[in-house]
Amino acid sequence: MSKTRFEMNPSESAQNHSVALIRVDRMYESLRYNDYSAQNGLGEIVDNSVEAGAAHIAVMVTVEKVRKPEKKKATDQITEIAVIDDGCGMDEITLHRCLALGESIREYGGGKRSIGRFGVGMTLGSISLARRIEVYSRTRSDEAFRYTFIDLDDIQQGDLICIPVPVVQDPPREYAELLNKSSGTIVILKKCDRIDGTMDFSNYLGQTYRKFIERGLEIKLNGERVYLHDPLYMAGPTIFDVQRLADEGAIEPKAISLGEFRIPREIPGTGGKTADVTIRMSLLPEQWRPTMGAGGSADAKKRKIDRNEGVSILRADREVFYGHVPYITGKKGEAKSDDKDRWWGCEISFPPELDNDFQVRYIKRGAEPTADLRDQIRAAISEVVQTARKMVQETWNVNKSEESKKAGNFGEAEEAMAKAGSILPQSKKGKELTAAEDEKKVDALAAAALGSEKNDIQKKEQKKAEIRKKPYSIEPVNYPKMVLFDTVHLLNNTIIKLNVNHPFYKNVLQPLCGDLSEPEANQERQNIKNAILLLLFAYAKAESMFENHEAVFDNLRSQWGSALATALSEYDCEVHS
Repeated sequence: MSKTRFEMNPSESAQNHSVALIRVDRMYESLRYNDYSAQNGLGEIVDNSVEAGAAHIAVMVTVEKVRKPEKKKATDQITEIAVIDDGCGMDEITLHRCLALGESIREYGGGKRSIGRFGVGMTLGSISLARRIEVYSRTRSDEAFRYTFIDLDDIQQGDLICIPVPVVQDPPREYAELLNKSSGTIVILKKCDRIDGTMDFSNYLGQTYRKFIERGLEIKLNGERVYLHDPLYMAGPTIFDVQRLADEGAIEPKAISLGEFRIPREIPGTGGKTADVTIRMSLLPEQWRPTMGAGGSADAKKRKIDRNEGVSILRADREVFYGHVPYITGKKGEAKSDDKDRWWGCEISFPPELDNDFQVRYIKRGAEPTADLRDQIRAAISEVVQTARKMVQETWNVNKSEESKKAGNFGEAEEAMAKAGSILPQSKKGKELTAAEDEKKVDALAAAALGSEKNDIQKKEQKKAEIRKKPYSIEPVNYPKMVLFDTVHLLNNTIIKLNVNHPFYKNVLQPLCGDLSEPEANQERQNIKNAILLLLFAYAKAESMFENHEAVFDNLRSQWGSALATALSEYDCEVHS
């Protein structure tokens, strides 16, 4: 029987064949497909700058138009990233080792307490983004730069089998000038092939390294200062502080502290020594959370509140996780979140000695507490979470009551009609409007409601948002007394413009709901008032089912109002009340 190509003669033992532990060319290509995001990859390089004791870090991103074979048009793509720091720099031996997988350069200053742990971060993070990594470094301001690199194309072709011995070589002038003649390191990612040109690193850098920025670290992105972003909204200065000082001469409001808690945990292999897991919690300013849905406002989006999920985890003051953590914030075994959770913040920090408790990964984008630690964290914060949710709800309730006062306490009827409208036949009137025509009508309604304040752009936009928010709404107006109400049919909204000068309003409706600035405490009277308002809403809904005949309906409402005013004057409500 003939041999297959996999068979071996007894004399051809494994001892006579050496096999490399790693196929370097294939390994590097495979390692590119790791779990690093573009931000995570950049963060690994910045970590080394922080550990080198840098006071200034500059990140330069080059964006070019690139046309890929599979696409018809060229698109913006990041083609080069450079990270320049004025840290302690690397000597020749350390520089030679810095791109080797598994080599640790903790000698930068952190030791066991360093940001890095596994010795693979910078290289893995870099090759996930680029095919060529160049490193320049010097330990003194008066010495020459030394240079080394790795290039995946060269590795793949067999032209590069070892990391080149560092040689004296000047870095690109535009990068060297940013060092300001100090010691430091320049890492350049070239042949970037996996980063969209719209990628924004500013928020990532400001949030991930916020503790270091707060202590004086300066990070610049393409020449612009990166301000810290604290998901607890307690630290500063932020970009919003700077903007408010310039525009209003005021400091951005800060969140209030809901407490700080410490959970001691045993450090493995130390014979019982412990280190603390520290938890800090906050509640965002009351003026930012006036009502449910405020998290989607323009101001909230500017402050990134719409993306606030409550829990940030920091290792050695560097954020390694940010997001919703149901197994911590909810009840045990429950993964339910709450709309109110975006308004409080939670920061959990731990030292590297407790890595085992957080199951830290080699990619610094996650840390998951062990089961027993999760229980401890949940026990420490669950009551605070419930208190925060209660405080948010109380603010909403108070402000809703105030809004009801201002609007004539019409909210219950508006909400009831909105529910009814969702199951009734779809309206026809208003659907013929274009978006521009709809916007014009809403603008006119807002201007009329604001009166002398109609030129206040901010108030006008707020009023327009209020109008669009409710599918059915009551708008008090001052009309000649013979008209009881008008209807306005928009694309998605129906507004009843209720005339507060009409005898029916003054002598019948107002006594039921009280003054516009006063809530109605009597439930029976409130029920009657709501029934009358629903009667008007039902009319408006019926009117909306007719596409034409607008002039007929206008005349009908006018004649109806006039007849009602005349009849009430003959009846004399005040005498009969």
